[in-house]
Amino acid sequence: MNFLKGKIKKYNEKKLNDALKKIEFYTDGKRHLEEQLKIAIDDESKMEIKEKIDQNNEFIDIWKKNIEIINKQLKKWE
Repeated sequence: MNFLKGKIKKYNEKKLNDALKKIEFYTDGKRHLEEQLKIAIDDESKMEIKEKIDQNNEFIDIWKKNIEIINKQLKKWE
């Protein structure tokens, strides 16, 4: 049983690290897009950038929820 617990814990820790990397990736992308938004001149490009920022925000929220789920699973197996 301890072997199985160890495997599951390692798997969930790997998933947690991957999720944290995804959040970092989308946060960096959002930050970059916000910088582009400041530079953008015409309204059409500003709208496109805002849409991309909204998409990144959605992905960030999704990955935060995934992290909560993974943390619950990790606590369950402790």
